[in-house]
Amino acid sequence: MTILSILGSSRADGDTARLLSAVLAHLPGTERVDLGTLRIGPYSYSHANADDDFLPLAQAMLKAQAIVLASPVYWYTMSAQMKLFFDRLSDLTDPPYKTIGKQLAGKTLFVVATGSDPKPPESFVHPFEDSAGYFNMQWGGVFYRPGAPALSDEHERAAHAFASDIAAAR
Repeated sequence: MTILSILGSSRADGDTARLLSAVLAHLPGTERVDLGTLRIGPYSYSHANADDDFLPLAQAMLKAQAIVLASPVYWYTMSAQMKLFFDRLSDLTDPPYKTIGKQLAGKTLFVVATGSDPKPPESFVHPFEDSAGYFNMQWGGVFYRPGAPALSDEHERAAHAFASDIAAAR
């Protein structure tokens, strides 16, 4: 596996999932994970949730060269599902899981997002971009479109172009 996509949305078949599917349609063999189907507990300084689904997902991230995170914009930031996942990235910053976090270096992080504004707010983009930097990952950028039930030809072309950027990160 060289590309892993992680969907964090309240709707597995919503606008963000459809936009992610439009991108992934040009990337055969991509593994797709829906955070809504996993059991991921909140961050705990004592690693009380070490037996949930977060660490296996972190291990899957190590097998990918490119990681595509997908989230709708909710209240100027990522979804609750994605935020919980992001909080758990803290597990990868100190023992005993710091070695996993260090192995993310050199991978490329991309984001697919939908929202109601013409462009994503900076408050949405910064946590993704800054986290890529923290883990010494390459920042691939955000593919965003205002939510709408159907993708226009223009959005389909843009999804194909973004997929090409992801494929180049392999």
